[in-house]
Amino acid sequence: MKAIVLAAGEGTRLHPLTKARPKGMLPIGDKPLLAHIINSIEAAGIDEVVLVVGHKRERVQSHFQNGDDWGVDIEYVVQENPRGTGDALLEAEHNIGGDCLVINGDRIVEPELLEELIHRYRSTNEACMAITEVDDPTAYGAVAVKARRVVDIQEKPEPHEVTSSLVNAGVYAFGPEIFSAIRQTDHYGELKLTDTLREYIQNHALHAVHYDGMWLELSRPWDLLSVNDGVLSGTSSAVADSASISEDATLGTPVVVGDHSHIQPGARLFHDVVIGDNVTIGANAVVTNAVILEDTIVKPGAVITDCIVGAGSEIGPLNSIEGGRTDVRVDDELYTDIKFGGFIGDNVTIGGNVTVEAGTIIGNGVHVESGSTLSGRVPGDAHVFRG
Repeated sequence: MKAIVLAAGEGTRLHPLTKARPKGMLPIGDKPLLAHIINSIEAAGIDEVVLVVGHKRERVQSHFQNGDDWGVDIEYVVQENPRGTGDALLEAEHNIGGDCLVINGDRIVEPELLEELIHRYRSTNEACMAITEVDDPTAYGAVAVKARRVVDIQEKPEPHEVTSSLVNAGVYAFGPEIFSAIRQTDHYGELKLTDTLREYIQNHALHAVHYDGMWLELSRPWDLLSVNDGVLSGTSSAVADSASISEDATLGTPVVVGDHSHIQPGARLFHDVVIGDNVTIGANAVVTNAVILEDTIVKPGAVITDCIVGAGSEIGPLNSIEGGRTDVRVDDELYTDIKFGGFIGDNVTIGGNVTVEAGTIIGNGVHVESGSTLSGRVPGDAHVFRG
């Protein structure tokens, strides 16, 4: 059995960071998101992986190459245009000679789930779908189950339509018949795999495999913080051998510090902090619950909380990136009471004594003058003046 990872989407809700990189290459702990998925696949005993790639695919291919470093053999299939998960799976048909495990490329799950899906599929010779329980099924594909089989799938139901807390976990086991089912699916616009499955279950069995282990999804900006928190939870700190940590700096747990990064005297990195390669954290800076990508400089005295900072950026001295809960609008959808300090794009330069209010999203290439206060959304390449 081969595993197919659907990783072609652009991840527009994660702009500005996914403008320059695919979602699968965003850092989760000390490695990219896709590396966690491939590790789980290999641990489940599958050594052949088909990656369906598209947006900025060269970054995925140059990083994973043929898969030798991950103990698997990787083939690449290109989805040239984002036409949905069903279309992405169909692109891989000629690379699959039989049964396949299918995983959405923005989900981290434990190998045990993959093993259970494989076991259920082989014992029934019928399609299987993982389901899990969430607090708010309106953000996912709600699933109705009867006698261990899926009998209904509803994408992002309205609150009054919710009948259970079970949702589609985005992991499946299929036989080759899934490809003909996709081709026969009636659709308008994008061809989603769930559209196919909604029709498929009218005449075929789709077994529900319940899962209550680690299930982490990366689709909205603040998910990068929560997914890192989920992966790092219970682990110890990981500091690269080439990193330079001052004796007067404080590192909490868990913290990840990348290659050739410098943590200067008095700097304090508290819990759930991921520092990329070649990052400088200045003297007396304070960083809590944050992801800071490669080649970024955080000047002395800056305070960064609940925040994501893109690559090649410069956060000026005595800046305050406020954490806490706020309302955030993404793709015309308002999310309320979200713990999210801010989202700062690549190659952003912020002067000294700048306040970034909770929930602010700053585009790539923005320049902010000293003394400014930012809120809401700042478009890419803008120049922000004080007052």
